[in-house]
Amino acid sequence: MFGIVDDPLVIVGWQADPVLIGGLLALALVYGLAVGPLRERLAPGAPFERGKAIWFAAAVALFYVVEGSPLHDLAERYLLSAHMLQHLLLSYVVARMFIVGVPAWLWRIVLLNRVMAPVSKVLLRPTTAFLVFSLFFAIWHVPVIYEGALMNPLVHHIEHVVFLVTAIMLWWPILSPLPERPRAPHLVQMAYLFTIPIAQLPVFAAITFSPDVVYHTYEIAPRAYAWLTPLADQALAGAIMKVMGLAFFSVPFTRIFFDWYRLENRRNVTQGDMRRSLEPTAAGADGVTGA
Repeated sequence: MFGIVDDPLVIVGWQADPVLIGGLLALALVYGLAVGPLRERLAPGAPFERGKAIWFAAAVALFYVVEGSPLHDLAERYLLSAHMLQHLLLSYVVARMFIVGVPAWLWRIVLLNRVMAPVSKVLLRPTTAFLVFSLFFAIWHVPVIYEGALMNPLVHHIEHVVFLVTAIMLWWPILSPLPERPRAPHLVQMAYLFTIPIAQLPVFAAITFSPDVVYHTYEIAPRAYAWLTPLADQALAGAIMKVMGLAFFSVPFTRIFFDWYRLENRRNVTQGDMRRSLEPTAAGADGVTGA
């Protein structure tokens, strides 16, 4: 039963949406067949990678939690902040889990086949991935489009699939397991991660600092919590967007920075050793010349 009222106790149900459940089961089945009975045919000699299978299963499970748990009803009917949390979990967590959870040989089949190879070559470049994700992130938050997705379940499913797919593109230059579609160089990765939150500032500002409620659905909805007014909910959505964004971009930024720093130190040490190894030879040559 569904029962959100002006009360801090919120009781909602889990979703049994056939599109959601059927889609996730189909995805899990295809993955299971590929890494299981069909693995030897698709990638002879490739081992079963249990860790990746766990990541993939966790990604499917989290996708269902995001789309099928009480969070879904809160997001669709009552709280913009809950909907923002949905979008960010899909974009910043689930997408990364899917990239990690799919073996490199399976990504190679998906992305480097005759049809997808030229497409993936363009779409997985840092500039393209950044522009596509940022564009769709902004478009889906345009009020008329956002409200349309809330009113139409099919459009809502499409919206979230688009978030997931464009987010996989977004994270590919950071997490790619394929040398054919490689990760960006360290300095490019850092610039990339620094720029993404900046590109989201217009959406953040429009939601957080608007004196009016941006999305009519949340203005007229019953209050899930009496203390959380529509404007407060809207400001909370903006805060979630910015705080989660900073967290999920700053952590990989820091890791990449230290990886780059270690590589540069190692390169400098190696170059210094090479110069020192050449100095005696040069000195000996000078001595022979002088003699």
